[in-house]
Amino acid sequence: MEFSGGSDASVMLFTGTLRVRVVEARQLRPTEWSRRFSQNEAATAAIDSYVNVDWDEYHVGKTQVRPKTNEPRWNEEFIANDVHQGRAVGFSVFHSCVMPPDDFVANTRIPLVDLKIGTANDIWVDLEPHGQLHVVIELHGTTVEGQNEIIYCL
Repeated sequence: MEFSGGSDASVMLFTGTLRVRVVEARQLRPTEWSRRFSQNEAATAAIDSYVNVDWDEYHVGKTQVRPKTNEPRWNEEFIANDVHQGRAVGFSVFHSCVMPPDDFVANTRIPLVDLKIGTANDIWVDLEPHGQLHVVIELHGTTVEGQNEIIYCL
């Protein structure tokens, strides 16, 4: 979540259609938590990964699970036709577990204002805490200027 210190700060908000293709990932690694029951202590242990896609807090889609690899290929596409004043598209990688909940692996958020409208943005993005994700993002719509919300913590 972003915190803004001034009321006069503005941001660009996107309204329209968001088309996302999750192509592949590389250098994924299981987290310490996900290896808590594993006999394999190596940080390079293979994982059963999938990606959740969202814009702001709205779910867009989830890829299929790719078993036993740290270099998964999905090449799956998701469309959100009703994006209204969107700020960012998010990607969260999880390891599919036999017993829920699934283990978090890595994530990233891309501000929509950083993407070009009307063209395929074919990019590799860094994941936190490690790894990279290859995505193609298309935006079809308009941007408008909006006010940053001020969030006070008590």
